Amino acid sequence: MKFDPNAMNYVFSTEQEITAEEKSQLRQQLLANAFKPIAGDRSSLMKSITAAAFFTVFLVAIIAAVSTGHVLIAAFIFGLMFFIGGVVMLISGTQDTYTADRNNLRPKQNALFVLLFGVLIMSAPLLIFYVSRNDSSLSTGNIIVLLVGGCFALAGGFFVISEIAGLVKSSKGFGDETEGECIGYVRCFHTTNKNHHTTLVTSPVYEYYYEGQRLQAIGNENYIGTPPIAVGEHRIINVDPKDPYAIFEQNENRRKAPTIIGILFPLVFVIVGLALIWYGATQHIEPVNSSVTDGKSSITDSYVQNKFGLGVNDWSIAEYTVVNATEESDGSWLLELSNGTYRTDSDGSIKNSHNIGYRFYELTDSSGKPLASFACDKWKYDGSNECISYE
Repeated sequence: MKFDPNAMNYVFSTEQEITAEEKSQLRQQLLANAFKPIAGDRSSLMKSITAAAFFTVFLVAIIAAVSTGHVLIAAFIFGLMFFIGGVVMLISGTQDTYTADRNNLRPKQNALFVLLFGVLIMSAPLLIFYVSRNDSSLSTGNIIVLLVGGCFALAGGFFVISEIAGLVKSSKGFGDETEGECIGYVRCFHTTNKNHHTTLVTSPVYEYYYEGQRLQAIGNENYIGTPPIAVGEHRIINVDPKDPYAIFEQNENRRKAPTIIGILFPLVFVIVGLALIWYGATQHIEPVNSSVTDGKSSITDSYVQNKFGLGVNDWSIAEYTVVNATEESDGSWLLELSNGTYRTDSDGSIKNSHNIGYRFYELTDSSGKPLASFACDKWKYDGSNECISYE
């Protein structure tokens, strides 16, 4: 990363040990100017205002969609926000900011990750919407498992690739070798958790010659406490031919344990994600009946799809009340319903439900044949078909 002596988001120092004055200056900048773009211009404020406006519009749209019960639309808007952000990053590139949160991938690669994450989120509500209105082997449960698996695999793969890229870049196999001299350090505070606990990190600044130019760039190493390299000390560094300000200190003694953990831990995410994707794509997952505020289970379009194999247009539902019950000579019951029709429990579908006043939903196919009944005191219809209620 190019070193900018006029940057407002970090402190440059030639002291290997941080002084009290530097620490105080950093704390003031943390409150006032921390993490601002290094290369500032008059358009920076307008870009920030535009980004904030877009974010506010998306946030309001998501809240409005959720508050009106359009959860799928809210999920789609959430994914669209990431997708547009990734597209903008790919088109315009990203401004370098020094926040000690850098990974080992290029800005375009990070932008591609954001874009793919947005596509992944958007695909879920679109698939659920399609499945709810068409015959499909996928269920809502399958789609949710596929989405979770995709998120695991994408995030894990991103960190695995980043860690491997860091290993390659800090080895002799990356870029062009040159000798760099440590001319000082940049320091900034890095927020480490939700409680805003901050850690002071230090990175060496190297001066070096590359293709006849004298360049100054911030190294790829972040140190907590006193950095192990002194001002004036020389190190062999690798320079990225595509970006001469992207330098990586060769570190033969890089600690293996954190590196192994940095690869293995996200690799577990990748394996779990791929396993979930396989399971969601090959197994039929019955959706869990969602609970509503009154403690009842929901009869949803996807539930009917998975239980009976019917699309939304292949069935109908109505709500009835038992107004009279007569026991037949064979021991069965003849039930008179609130719409003037009759039902018997000869097939067991309404067994033990002959009490007068009993209310239930009845599901019928396109030919009018009853398929199943659901007690209204235990179930609630929450689908897209019109439910006719016969009081």
